[in-house]
Amino acid sequence: MLKGESQIMKRLLLALLLATAFALTYSGVWAQNANQPILAYRGGDIWKYDLATQTATQLTHWGYNGGPILSPDGSKIVYLSTASNFVAQYEAGTASQTGGSAPANIWLMDIATESFQLIADQSGASHAGILRSLPNWSPDSRQLVWLQLDPGLQSIDAAHLNLHDLASGLTSTLVNHVDLGFQGDDIRMPSLRWGEGGIARLHFDFRSGGANPFLQIQFIDLANGAMTAYDLGLNESRDNTVRDFIWVNHLGRSLMALQIKDYWDLIDPQAGTRSRLSDPPRLQNRGLAGGLQLIPLSVANDSGGWNIHWSATHGTNTYDTGYQSYRVNRNNRPGLSPDGTRVAWQDSERVSAWQIGMGNSRRTVAETSSRWAFPIPQPFGLVWAPTEWITTGALEGAQAAPALPPAAPSCPLAPLLVAGQQAILGPGISSRVRTAASLNADIAGIMDAGDVALIEAGPICADGYHWYFARNEEIAGWIAEGGAGDYWLLYNIDCANSPPIRLSATMTATVAGGRSLSVRNGKGNVDTAALALASPGDAFTITGRPECDLSGERWYPIQLGHTLGWVAAGAGDEYYIERA
Repeated sequence: MLKGESQIMKRLLLALLLATAFALTYSGVWAQNANQPILAYRGGDIWKYDLATQTATQLTHWGYNGGPILSPDGSKIVYLSTASNFVAQYEAGTASQTGGSAPANIWLMDIATESFQLIADQSGASHAGILRSLPNWSPDSRQLVWLQLDPGLQSIDAAHLNLHDLASGLTSTLVNHVDLGFQGDDIRMPSLRWGEGGIARLHFDFRSGGANPFLQIQFIDLANGAMTAYDLGLNESRDNTVRDFIWVNHLGRSLMALQIKDYWDLIDPQAGTRSRLSDPPRLQNRGLAGGLQLIPLSVANDSGGWNIHWSATHGTNTYDTGYQSYRVNRNNRPGLSPDGTRVAWQDSERVSAWQIGMGNSRRTVAETSSRWAFPIPQPFGLVWAPTEWITTGALEGAQAAPALPPAAPSCPLAPLLVAGQQAILGPGISSRVRTAASLNADIAGIMDAGDVALIEAGPICADGYHWYFARNEEIAGWIAEGGAGDYWLLYNIDCANSPPIRLSATMTATVAGGRSLSVRNGKGNVDTAALALASPGDAFTITGRPECDLSGERWYPIQLGHTLGWVAAGAGDEYYIERA
Protein backbone atom coordinates (compact mmCIF):
# COMPACT_ATOMS: atom_id res chain seq x y z
CA MET A 1 0.00 0.00 0.00
CA LEU A 2 1.29 3.45 -0.84
CA LYS A 3 2.03 5.40 2.32
CA GLY A 4 1.48 9.09 2.88
CA GLU A 5 1.06 11.25 5.91
CA SER A 6 -2.58 11.82 6.86
CA GLN A 7 -3.56 15.38 6.24
CA ILE A 8 -6.57 17.37 7.39
CA MET A 9 -8.69 18.26 4.44
CA LYS A 10 -8.71 21.96 3.76
CA ARG A 11 -11.45 23.94 2.04
CA LEU A 12 -11.37 26.52 -0.73
CA LEU A 13 -13.42 29.67 -0.37
CA LEU A 14 -16.67 29.14 -2.24
CA ALA A 15 -16.30 32.34 -4.20
CA LEU A 16 -12.90 31.35 -5.53
CA LEU A 17 -14.16 27.86 -6.36
CA LEU A 18 -17.07 29.15 -8.35
CA ALA A 19 -14.89 31.56 -10.26
CA THR A 20 -12.68 28.62 -11.23
CA ALA A 21 -15.68 26.45 -12.11
CA PHE A 22 -17.13 29.07 -14.43
CA ALA A 23 -13.74 29.52 -16.08
CA LEU A 24 -13.65 25.90 -17.28
CA THR A 25 -13.10 25.81 -21.00
CA TYR A 26 -12.26 23.10 -23.48
CA SER A 27 -9.85 23.94 -26.25
CA GLY A 28 -10.95 20.94 -28.31
CA VAL A 29 -7.36 19.76 -28.91
CA TRP A 30 -5.15 17.87 -26.48
CA ALA A 31 -1.57 16.87 -27.15
CA GLN A 32 -1.35 13.12 -27.76
CA ASN A 33 1.56 11.30 -26.13
CA ALA A 34 2.70 8.58 -28.50
CA ASN A 35 4.23 6.63 -25.60
CA GLN A 36 1.16 6.78 -23.36
CA PRO A 37 1.03 3.41 -21.56
CA ILE A 38 -2.04 1.28 -21.04
CA LEU A 39 -3.06 1.53 -17.39
CA ALA A 40 -5.46 -1.06 -16.05
CA TYR A 41 -7.00 -2.56 -12.94
CA ARG A 42 -5.89 -6.08 -12.11
CA GLY A 43 -6.08 -8.00 -8.85
CA GLY A 44 -6.91 -4.96 -6.73
CA ASP A 45 -4.02 -2.86 -8.05
CA ILE A 46 -2.99 -0.58 -10.92
CA TRP A 47 -0.79 -2.09 -13.65
CA LYS A 48 1.06 -0.62 -16.62
CA TYR A 49 1.04 -2.61 -19.85
CA ASP A 50 3.59 -2.45 -22.67
CA LEU A 51 2.29 -3.54 -26.08
CA ALA A 52 5.72 -3.82 -27.65
CA THR A 53 7.15 -6.26 -25.09
CA GLN A 54 3.82 -7.77 -24.00
CA THR A 55 4.75 -7.25 -20.35
CA ALA A 56 2.97 -5.80 -17.36
CA THR A 57 4.42 -3.73 -14.49
CA GLN A 58 2.61 -3.48 -11.18
CA LEU A 59 2.41 0.16 -10.01
CA THR A 60 0.54 -0.21 -6.71
CA HIS A 61 0.84 -2.99 -4.14
CA TRP A 62 -2.13 -2.71 -1.81
CA GLY A 63 -4.62 -5.15 -3.33
CA TYR A 64 -7.65 -3.00 -2.49
CA ASN A 65 -7.51 -0.29 -5.15
CA GLY A 66 -10.11 0.62 -7.78
CA GLY A 67 -9.38 2.58 -10.94
CA PRO A 68 -7.61 4.03 -12.87
CA ILE A 69 -9.52 7.11 -14.04
CA LEU A 70 -7.64 9.12 -16.68
CA SER A 71 -7.57 12.92 -16.72
CA PRO A 72 -8.88 14.54 -19.93
CA ASP A 73 -5.37 15.80 -20.76
CA GLY A 74 -3.88 12.31 -20.33
CA SER A 75 -1.27 13.35 -17.77
CA LYS A 76 -2.66 11.81 -14.56
CA ILE A 77 -4.85 9.11 -13.14
CA VAL A 78 -6.91 9.10 -9.97
CA TYR A 79 -8.16 6.05 -8.09
CA LEU A 80 -9.85 4.88 -4.91
CA SER A 81 -8.01 2.85 -2.28
CA THR A 82 -9.87 1.02 0.49
CA ALA A 83 -8.95 2.39 3.93
CA SER A 84 -6.54 0.05 5.73
CA ASN A 85 -8.41 0.22 9.05
CA PHE A 86 -11.60 -0.86 7.28
CA VAL A 87 -9.84 -3.84 5.70
CA ALA A 88 -8.79 -4.90 9.21
CA GLN A 89 -12.39 -4.48 10.46
CA TYR A 90 -13.74 -6.42 7.49
CA GLU A 91 -11.37 -9.32 7.98
CA ALA A 92 -12.19 -9.37 11.71
CA GLY A 93 -15.93 -9.37 11.00
CA THR A 94 -16.54 -6.01 12.73
CA ALA A 95 -17.04 -3.78 9.65
CA SER A 96 -20.16 -1.63 9.43
CA GLN A 97 -20.42 -2.24 5.66
CA THR A 98 -20.49 -5.81 4.39
CA GLY A 99 -21.24 -4.82 0.79
CA GLY A 100 -21.79 -1.74 -1.35
CA SER A 101 -19.08 0.90 -1.03
CA ALA A 102 -16.12 0.52 1.32
CA PRO A 103 -14.51 3.47 3.13
CA ALA A 104 -11.86 4.68 0.71
CA ASN A 105 -9.06 7.18 0.23
CA ILE A 106 -8.32 8.99 -3.03
CA TRP A 107 -4.89 8.83 -4.66
CA LEU A 108 -3.51 10.64 -7.69
CA MET A 109 -0.62 9.46 -9.89
CA ASP A 110 1.39 11.50 -12.37
CA ILE A 111 1.83 9.20 -15.36
CA ALA A 112 5.17 10.61 -16.58
CA THR A 113 6.91 10.42 -13.18
CA GLU A 114 4.82 7.63 -11.65
CA SER A 115 4.71 9.69 -8.46
CA PHE A 116 1.73 9.41 -6.10
CA GLN A 117 -0.17 11.96 -4.03
CA LEU A 118 -2.83 11.37 -1.37
CA ILE A 119 -5.84 13.59 -2.11
CA ALA A 120 -8.37 12.50 0.54
CA ASP A 121 -7.90 10.23 3.56
CA GLN A 122 -9.95 9.18 6.60
CA SER A 123 -9.16 12.20 8.80
CA GLY A 124 -12.06 12.92 11.15
CA ALA A 125 -13.90 9.71 10.24
CA SER A 126 -16.07 7.74 12.64
CA HIS A 127 -15.64 4.00 13.20
CA ALA A 128 -17.78 3.43 10.11
CA GLY A 129 -15.29 5.32 7.90
CA ILE A 130 -15.78 7.78 5.04
CA LEU A 131 -17.40 6.36 1.90
CA ARG A 132 -16.54 8.02 -1.40
CA SER A 133 -17.81 7.71 -4.94
CA LEU A 134 -15.40 7.32 -7.83
CA PRO A 135 -13.84 10.76 -8.39
CA ASN A 136 -14.52 12.61 -11.64
CA TRP A 137 -12.24 15.01 -13.52
CA SER A 138 -13.21 18.48 -14.60
CA PRO A 139 -12.99 18.97 -18.40
CA ASP A 140 -9.77 21.00 -17.97
CA SER A 141 -8.11 18.38 -15.70
CA ARG A 142 -7.61 20.92 -12.90
CA GLN A 143 -10.25 19.72 -10.42
CA LEU A 144 -11.89 16.60 -9.06
CA VAL A 145 -15.36 16.00 -7.60
CA TRP A 146 -16.75 13.12 -5.59
CA LEU A 147 -19.61 12.27 -3.24
CA GLN A 148 -18.64 11.66 0.36
CA LEU A 149 -20.51 10.20 3.33
CA ASP A 150 -19.61 9.04 6.85
CA PRO A 151 -22.58 6.84 7.87
CA GLY A 152 -21.39 6.94 11.47
CA LEU A 153 -21.94 10.70 11.59
CA GLN A 154 -24.47 11.42 8.84
CA SER A 155 -27.78 10.00 7.68
CA ILE A 156 -27.50 8.19 4.36
CA ASP A 157 -29.39 10.95 2.55
CA ALA A 158 -26.90 13.66 3.53
CA ALA A 159 -23.82 13.04 1.39
CA HIS A 160 -21.50 15.92 0.54
CA LEU A 161 -20.37 16.82 -2.98
CA ASN A 162 -16.70 17.71 -2.59
CA LEU A 163 -14.44 19.55 -5.03
CA HIS A 164 -10.64 19.33 -4.95
CA ASP A 165 -8.46 21.91 -6.72
CA LEU A 166 -5.11 20.44 -7.83
CA ALA A 167 -3.27 23.76 -8.07
CA SER A 168 -4.00 24.81 -4.48
CA GLY A 169 -4.32 21.33 -3.00
CA LEU A 170 -7.50 22.41 -1.20
CA THR A 171 -10.85 20.64 -0.94
CA SER A 172 -14.23 22.32 -0.51
CA THR A 173 -17.85 21.22 -0.20
CA LEU A 174 -19.94 22.34 -3.18
CA VAL A 175 -23.22 20.79 -2.04
CA ASN A 176 -23.85 19.88 1.58
CA HIS A 177 -26.90 17.64 1.24
CA VAL A 178 -27.07 15.15 -1.63
CA ASP A 179 -29.90 12.65 -1.30
CA LEU A 180 -28.51 9.23 -2.20
CA GLY A 181 -31.97 7.80 -2.81
CA PHE A 182 -32.89 4.19 -2.13
CA GLN A 183 -30.26 2.13 -0.33
CA GLY A 184 -30.47 -1.53 0.63
CA ASP A 185 -28.67 -3.19 3.51
CA ASP A 186 -25.43 -1.48 2.53
CA ILE A 187 -24.73 1.94 1.10
CA ARG A 188 -23.59 2.19 -2.50
CA MET A 189 -22.19 5.57 -3.54
CA PRO A 190 -23.63 6.60 -6.93
CA SER A 191 -21.61 7.61 -9.97
CA LEU A 192 -21.13 11.17 -11.18
CA ARG A 193 -20.42 12.44 -14.69
CA TRP A 194 -18.60 15.76 -15.14
CA GLY A 195 -18.48 17.06 -18.70
CA GLU A 196 -18.65 20.31 -20.58
CA GLY A 197 -22.36 20.44 -19.71
CA GLY A 198 -21.77 20.23 -15.95
CA ILE A 199 -22.09 17.58 -13.25
CA ALA A 200 -24.83 14.96 -13.54
CA ARG A 201 -26.00 11.86 -11.71
CA LEU A 202 -28.83 9.31 -11.72
CA HIS A 203 -31.19 9.22 -8.73
CA PHE A 204 -33.41 6.20 -7.96
CA ASP A 205 -35.95 6.18 -5.13
CA PHE A 206 -39.55 5.40 -4.15
CA ARG A 207 -42.19 8.09 -3.84
CA SER A 208 -44.32 6.99 -0.90
CA GLY A 209 -44.98 3.91 1.16
CA GLY A 210 -42.18 2.02 -0.58
CA ALA A 211 -44.10 1.95 -3.86
CA ASN A 212 -43.99 3.87 -7.15
CA PRO A 213 -40.28 3.75 -8.00
CA PHE A 214 -38.89 6.65 -9.98
CA LEU A 215 -35.66 7.50 -11.77
CA GLN A 216 -34.29 10.98 -12.34
CA ILE A 217 -31.31 12.55 -14.04
CA GLN A 218 -30.07 15.42 -11.88
CA PHE A 219 -27.87 18.32 -12.98
CA ILE A 220 -25.94 20.26 -10.36
CA ASP A 221 -25.54 24.02 -10.69
CA LEU A 222 -21.94 24.92 -9.81
CA ALA A 223 -22.97 28.50 -9.04
CA ASN A 224 -25.15 27.75 -6.03
CA GLY A 225 -25.30 23.99 -5.54
CA ALA A 226 -28.93 23.77 -6.68
CA MET A 227 -30.06 20.64 -8.49
CA THR A 228 -32.46 20.42 -11.43
CA ALA A 229 -34.03 16.98 -11.85
CA TYR A 230 -35.70 15.45 -14.90
CA ASP A 231 -38.09 12.52 -14.44
CA LEU A 232 -37.04 9.72 -16.80
CA GLY A 233 -40.47 8.01 -16.76
CA LEU A 234 -39.48 4.66 -15.26
CA ASN A 235 -42.25 2.16 -16.04
CA GLU A 236 -43.64 -0.44 -13.66
CA SER A 237 -41.55 -3.31 -15.05
CA ARG A 238 -38.44 -1.08 -15.04
CA ASP A 239 -37.36 -2.42 -18.43
CA ASN A 240 -36.78 1.15 -19.64
CA THR A 241 -34.25 1.93 -16.93
CA VAL A 242 -31.07 3.78 -17.89
CA ARG A 243 -28.13 1.42 -18.45
CA ASP A 244 -25.58 4.23 -18.49
CA PHE A 245 -25.33 7.99 -18.97
CA ILE A 246 -22.57 9.95 -20.68
CA TRP A 247 -21.85 13.49 -21.83
CA VAL A 248 -21.60 13.67 -25.62
CA ASN A 249 -20.49 16.35 -28.03
CA HIS A 250 -23.46 16.76 -30.38
CA LEU A 251 -22.54 19.13 -33.20
CA GLY A 252 -20.49 21.29 -30.84
CA ARG A 253 -22.96 21.17 -27.93
CA SER A 254 -22.55 19.18 -24.72
CA LEU A 255 -25.67 17.02 -24.13
CA MET A 256 -26.47 14.11 -21.85
CA ALA A 257 -26.93 10.73 -23.58
CA LEU A 258 -28.92 7.98 -21.86
CA GLN A 259 -28.52 4.34 -22.91
CA ILE A 260 -31.95 2.66 -22.65
CA LYS A 261 -32.24 -0.93 -23.90
CA ASP A 262 -31.17 -0.82 -27.56
CA TYR A 263 -31.60 2.92 -28.11
CA TRP A 264 -30.22 6.23 -26.85
CA ASP A 265 -31.99 9.40 -25.73
CA LEU A 266 -30.44 12.86 -25.49
CA ILE A 267 -31.34 15.41 -22.82
CA ASP A 268 -30.52 19.07 -23.32
CA PRO A 269 -30.35 20.43 -19.75
CA GLN A 270 -30.38 24.04 -20.94
CA ALA A 271 -33.38 23.75 -23.24
CA GLY A 272 -35.13 21.17 -21.05
CA THR A 273 -35.83 18.81 -23.97
CA ARG A 274 -35.50 15.06 -24.50
CA SER A 275 -35.01 13.47 -27.94
CA ARG A 276 -34.36 10.05 -29.44
CA LEU A 277 -30.96 9.68 -31.09
CA SER A 278 -31.09 8.00 -34.48
CA ASP A 279 -27.61 6.42 -34.19
CA PRO A 280 -25.52 5.38 -31.16
CA PRO A 281 -22.80 7.80 -30.01
CA ARG A 282 -19.20 7.05 -30.95
CA LEU A 283 -16.05 7.01 -28.83
CA GLN A 284 -12.97 8.64 -30.33
CA ASN A 285 -9.62 10.14 -29.33
CA ARG A 286 -10.04 13.56 -27.76
CA GLY A 287 -8.94 16.23 -30.22
CA LEU A 288 -7.56 13.75 -32.78
CA ALA A 289 -9.07 13.87 -36.26
CA GLY A 290 -9.12 10.82 -38.53
CA GLY A 291 -8.60 8.07 -35.95
CA LEU A 292 -10.73 5.04 -35.21
CA GLN A 293 -14.19 5.58 -33.78
CA LEU A 294 -15.79 2.90 -31.59
CA ILE A 295 -19.54 2.25 -31.77
CA PRO A 296 -21.41 0.45 -28.96
CA LEU A 297 -24.10 -1.73 -30.57
CA SER A 298 -26.72 -3.81 -28.80
CA VAL A 299 -26.20 -7.53 -29.09
CA ALA A 300 -28.78 -9.30 -31.25
CA ASN A 301 -31.50 -11.23 -29.38
CA ASP A 302 -30.55 -9.60 -26.08
CA SER A 303 -33.99 -8.54 -24.86
CA GLY A 304 -32.63 -6.72 -21.84
CA GLY A 305 -30.30 -4.54 -23.88
CA TRP A 306 -27.47 -4.84 -21.37
CA ASN A 307 -24.81 -6.50 -23.55
CA ILE A 308 -22.79 -4.36 -25.95
CA HIS A 309 -20.79 -5.36 -29.01
CA TRP A 310 -18.06 -2.89 -29.98
CA SER A 311 -17.45 -2.21 -33.65
CA ALA A 312 -14.89 0.20 -35.09
CA THR A 313 -15.27 2.60 -37.96
CA HIS A 314 -12.63 4.36 -40.02
CA GLY A 315 -13.64 6.45 -42.99
CA THR A 316 -16.47 4.58 -44.71
CA ASN A 317 -15.41 1.16 -43.39
CA THR A 318 -16.79 -0.63 -40.32
CA TYR A 319 -14.93 -3.44 -38.53
CA ASP A 320 -15.70 -6.05 -35.90
CA THR A 321 -13.24 -5.72 -33.00
CA GLY A 322 -14.38 -8.97 -31.42
CA TYR A 323 -14.98 -7.29 -28.05
CA GLN A 324 -18.26 -7.62 -26.17
CA SER A 325 -18.94 -5.98 -22.81
CA TYR A 326 -21.69 -5.72 -20.26
CA ARG A 327 -23.06 -2.19 -20.71
CA VAL A 328 -21.16 0.87 -21.91
CA ASN A 329 -20.16 1.39 -18.28
CA ARG A 330 -16.69 2.86 -17.84
CA ASN A 331 -15.53 -0.32 -16.07
CA ASN A 332 -15.87 -2.21 -19.35
CA ARG A 333 -15.04 0.52 -21.82
CA PRO A 334 -12.20 -0.13 -24.32
CA GLY A 335 -9.31 2.28 -24.75
CA LEU A 336 -7.81 3.86 -27.85
CA SER A 337 -4.12 4.29 -28.62
CA PRO A 338 -2.77 7.87 -28.76
CA ASP A 339 -2.53 7.71 -32.56
CA GLY A 340 -6.07 6.36 -32.91
CA THR A 341 -5.05 3.18 -34.77
CA ARG A 342 -5.51 0.52 -32.06
CA VAL A 343 -8.12 -0.60 -29.53
CA ALA A 344 -7.44 -2.38 -26.24
CA TRP A 345 -9.66 -3.85 -23.53
CA GLN A 346 -9.58 -6.17 -20.57
CA ASP A 347 -10.58 -9.69 -21.45
CA SER A 348 -10.85 -12.07 -18.51
CA GLU A 349 -7.33 -12.26 -17.01
CA ARG A 350 -5.55 -10.35 -19.76
CA VAL A 351 -5.42 -7.20 -21.85
CA SER A 352 -6.20 -7.66 -25.52
CA ALA A 353 -5.59 -5.35 -28.48
CA TRP A 354 -7.00 -4.99 -32.00
CA GLN A 355 -6.18 -2.92 -35.04
CA ILE A 356 -7.32 -2.73 -38.65
CA GLY A 357 -6.24 -5.82 -40.57
CA MET A 358 -6.53 -8.22 -37.64
CA GLY A 359 -10.08 -9.27 -38.43
CA ASN A 360 -11.68 -10.66 -35.28
CA SER A 361 -8.38 -11.88 -33.83
CA ARG A 362 -7.11 -10.41 -30.59
CA ARG A 363 -3.65 -10.04 -29.24
CA THR A 364 -2.86 -10.85 -25.63
CA VAL A 365 -0.57 -8.30 -24.03
CA ALA A 366 0.00 -9.75 -20.57
CA GLU A 367 -1.80 -11.91 -18.07
CA THR A 368 -2.29 -11.37 -14.34
CA SER A 369 -4.56 -12.77 -11.66
CA SER A 370 -7.76 -10.84 -11.18
CA ARG A 371 -9.92 -10.14 -8.17
CA TRP A 372 -13.09 -8.12 -7.99
CA ALA A 373 -14.75 -8.58 -4.64
CA PHE A 374 -15.77 -6.42 -1.73
CA PRO A 375 -14.07 -4.41 -0.17
CA ILE A 376 -12.30 -3.40 -3.40
CA PRO A 377 -13.73 -0.09 -4.72
CA GLN A 378 -15.52 -0.33 -8.04
CA PRO A 379 -12.68 -0.96 -10.53
CA PHE A 380 -12.32 0.31 -14.08
CA GLY A 381 -11.10 -1.77 -16.96
CA LEU A 382 -8.31 0.18 -18.61
CA VAL A 383 -7.38 3.62 -19.90
CA TRP A 384 -4.97 4.55 -22.66
CA ALA A 385 -5.31 7.93 -24.37
CA PRO A 386 -7.94 10.61 -23.58
CA THR A 387 -11.24 9.94 -25.34
CA GLU A 388 -14.57 11.69 -25.86
CA TRP A 389 -18.06 10.73 -26.98
CA ILE A 390 -19.47 12.41 -30.09
CA THR A 391 -22.63 12.09 -32.13
CA THR A 392 -23.88 13.62 -35.35
CA GLY A 393 -27.04 11.52 -35.44
CA ALA A 394 -30.40 13.11 -36.03
CA LEU A 395 -32.61 13.97 -33.06
CA GLU A 396 -36.09 12.55 -33.38
CA GLY A 397 -39.31 13.25 -31.49
CA ALA A 398 -38.04 16.15 -29.40
CA GLN A 399 -40.31 16.86 -26.45
CA ALA A 400 -40.19 18.81 -23.24
CA ALA A 401 -38.53 16.84 -20.44
CA PRO A 402 -40.60 16.95 -17.22
CA ALA A 403 -38.33 19.01 -14.99
CA LEU A 404 -38.85 19.17 -11.25
CA PRO A 405 -38.26 22.46 -9.39
CA PRO A 406 -34.59 23.05 -8.50
CA ALA A 407 -33.73 21.89 -5.01
CA ALA A 408 -32.14 24.73 -3.08
CA PRO A 409 -29.06 23.98 -0.97
CA SER A 410 -30.18 23.03 2.53
CA CYS A 411 -27.27 24.74 4.31
CA PRO A 412 -26.59 28.18 2.78
CA LEU A 413 -23.25 28.87 4.49
CA ALA A 414 -20.24 27.02 3.08
CA PRO A 415 -18.51 25.13 5.94
CA LEU A 416 -15.04 26.47 6.78
CA LEU A 417 -13.89 24.11 9.54
CA VAL A 418 -12.74 20.49 9.57
CA ALA A 419 -12.05 17.94 12.27
CA GLY A 420 -8.76 18.43 14.07
CA GLN A 421 -8.86 22.23 14.12
CA GLN A 422 -9.43 24.58 17.04
CA ALA A 423 -12.41 26.93 16.91
CA ILE A 424 -13.45 29.96 18.95
CA LEU A 425 -16.85 31.55 19.56
CA GLY A 426 -16.90 34.99 17.97
CA PRO A 427 -17.33 38.22 19.95
CA GLY A 428 -20.74 38.93 21.44
CA ILE A 429 -21.99 35.37 20.81
CA SER A 430 -23.32 32.62 23.06
CA SER A 431 -24.22 29.34 21.37
CA ARG A 432 -26.11 26.26 22.53
CA VAL A 433 -24.24 22.95 22.58
CA ARG A 434 -26.54 20.00 21.84
CA THR A 435 -26.38 16.24 22.26
CA ALA A 436 -26.96 15.68 18.52
CA ALA A 437 -26.69 17.65 15.28
CA SER A 438 -30.28 18.85 15.38
CA LEU A 439 -32.32 21.77 16.67
CA ASN A 440 -34.55 19.17 18.32
CA ALA A 441 -31.71 17.61 20.32
CA ASP A 442 -31.28 18.23 24.03
CA ILE A 443 -29.11 21.18 25.12
CA ALA A 444 -25.93 20.01 26.86
CA GLY A 445 -24.80 23.53 27.79
CA ILE A 446 -23.61 26.88 26.45
CA MET A 447 -20.38 28.14 24.88
CA ASP A 448 -19.75 31.85 25.28
CA ALA A 449 -17.78 34.41 23.27
CA GLY A 450 -14.08 33.64 23.35
CA ASP A 451 -14.52 30.00 24.37
CA VAL A 452 -12.09 27.74 22.50
CA ALA A 453 -12.82 24.10 21.64
CA LEU A 454 -11.34 21.29 19.57
CA ILE A 455 -13.39 20.22 16.55
CA GLU A 456 -13.61 16.41 16.66
CA ALA A 457 -16.16 15.68 13.92
CA GLY A 458 -18.29 17.35 11.27
CA PRO A 459 -19.56 19.16 9.41
CA ILE A 460 -23.06 17.69 9.29
CA CYS A 461 -25.75 19.63 7.46
CA ALA A 462 -29.07 19.51 9.36
CA ASP A 463 -31.93 21.94 9.94
CA GLY A 464 -30.21 24.56 7.78
CA TYR A 465 -26.98 24.65 9.80
CA HIS A 466 -23.57 23.02 9.67
CA TRP A 467 -22.87 21.25 12.96
CA TYR A 468 -19.53 20.28 14.51
CA PHE A 469 -18.78 18.12 17.51
CA ALA A 470 -16.63 20.39 19.69
CA ARG A 471 -14.94 19.70 23.02
CA ASN A 472 -13.09 21.68 25.68
CA GLU A 473 -12.52 21.18 29.41
CA GLU A 474 -16.02 22.39 30.31
CA ILE A 475 -18.34 20.89 27.69
CA ALA A 476 -18.64 18.63 24.65
CA GLY A 477 -21.39 18.36 22.05
CA TRP A 478 -22.71 19.57 18.71
CA ILE A 479 -22.62 23.28 17.89
CA ALA A 480 -23.73 25.20 14.80
CA GLU A 481 -21.08 27.02 12.75
CA GLY A 482 -23.28 29.97 11.85
CA GLY A 483 -26.53 31.20 10.36
CA ALA A 484 -28.25 34.11 8.59
CA GLY A 485 -25.12 34.72 6.54
CA ASP A 486 -22.84 35.06 9.57
CA TYR A 487 -20.23 32.73 11.06
CA TRP A 488 -20.33 32.24 14.85
CA LEU A 489 -17.70 29.55 15.19
CA LEU A 490 -14.34 30.83 13.88
CA TYR A 491 -11.05 29.14 13.05
CA ASN A 492 -8.69 29.78 15.99
CA ILE A 493 -4.94 30.20 16.14
CA ASP A 494 -3.15 31.65 19.16
CA CYS A 495 -0.64 34.40 18.36
CA ALA A 496 1.25 35.66 21.43
CA ASN A 497 1.13 39.38 20.55
CA SER A 498 -2.39 39.74 19.09
CA PRO A 499 -5.89 40.25 20.51
CA PRO A 500 -8.46 37.39 20.35
CA ILE A 501 -9.80 36.33 16.96
CA ARG A 502 -12.96 37.99 15.73
CA LEU A 503 -12.68 37.57 11.94
CA SER A 504 -12.91 34.56 9.65
CA ALA A 505 -12.60 33.66 5.98
CA THR A 506 -15.25 35.15 3.64
CA MET A 507 -15.94 38.07 6.00
CA THR A 508 -15.75 41.65 4.77
CA ALA A 509 -13.53 43.86 6.95
CA THR A 510 -12.18 47.40 7.11
CA VAL A 511 -9.40 49.31 8.88
CA ALA A 512 -10.15 50.10 12.54
CA GLY A 513 -9.36 53.31 14.42
CA GLY A 514 -9.15 55.75 11.50
CA ARG A 515 -5.63 54.65 10.47
CA SER A 516 -4.20 53.48 7.18
CA LEU A 517 -2.73 49.99 6.96
CA SER A 518 -0.17 48.46 4.61
CA VAL A 519 -1.17 45.45 2.53
CA ARG A 520 2.01 43.36 2.22
CA ASN A 521 3.06 40.45 0.02
CA GLY A 522 3.55 38.14 3.00
CA LYS A 523 2.80 37.90 6.70
CA GLY A 524 4.96 40.15 8.90
CA ASN A 525 6.84 43.38 8.42
CA VAL A 526 10.23 41.69 7.95
CA ASP A 527 11.34 40.59 4.48
CA THR A 528 8.00 41.59 2.94
CA ALA A 529 7.02 44.45 0.66
CA ALA A 530 4.04 46.80 0.73
CA LEU A 531 1.67 46.26 -2.20
CA ALA A 532 -1.06 48.77 -1.39
CA LEU A 533 -2.46 50.98 1.35
CA ALA A 534 -5.83 50.27 2.98
CA SER A 535 -7.36 53.60 4.04
CA PRO A 536 -10.15 54.18 6.60
CA GLY A 537 -13.44 53.07 5.06
CA ASP A 538 -11.84 50.75 2.49
CA ALA A 539 -13.58 47.36 2.47
CA PHE A 540 -11.64 44.16 1.78
CA THR A 541 -12.40 40.45 1.92
CA ILE A 542 -10.72 37.93 4.21
CA THR A 543 -9.68 35.17 1.79
CA GLY A 544 -8.29 32.52 4.14
CA ARG A 545 -7.17 31.50 7.60
CA PRO A 546 -4.88 33.72 9.72
CA GLU A 547 -1.24 32.94 10.47
CA CYS A 548 1.23 34.19 13.09
CA ASP A 549 4.40 36.05 12.13
CA LEU A 550 7.71 35.78 13.98
CA SER A 551 6.82 38.66 16.32
CA GLY A 552 3.62 36.93 17.45
CA GLU A 553 1.20 39.10 15.50
CA ARG A 554 -1.75 37.58 13.63
CA TRP A 555 -2.01 38.29 9.90
CA TYR A 556 -4.92 37.66 7.51
CA PRO A 557 -4.80 37.01 3.76
CA ILE A 558 -7.09 39.55 2.07
CA GLN A 559 -8.25 40.92 -1.27
CA LEU A 560 -8.41 44.73 -1.59
CA GLY A 561 -9.71 45.60 -5.04
CA HIS A 562 -7.48 43.59 -7.39
CA THR A 563 -4.68 43.28 -4.83
CA LEU A 564 -4.08 40.04 -2.94
CA GLY A 565 -1.93 40.39 0.16
CA TRP A 566 -1.69 40.25 3.96
CA VAL A 567 -2.67 42.67 6.74
CA ALA A 568 -1.99 42.58 10.48
CA ALA A 569 -5.01 41.95 12.71
CA GLY A 570 -3.62 43.94 15.65
CA ALA A 571 -1.04 44.00 18.41
CA GLY A 572 -1.44 43.49 22.15
CA ASP A 573 -5.04 44.42 22.97
CA GLU A 574 -5.45 46.77 20.01
CA TYR A 575 -7.29 45.76 16.81
CA TYR A 576 -6.11 47.14 13.46
CA ILE A 577 -9.02 45.63 11.44
CA GLU A 578 -12.69 44.99 12.19
CA ARG A 579 -15.90 43.77 10.57
CA ALA A 580 -17.14 46.17 7.90
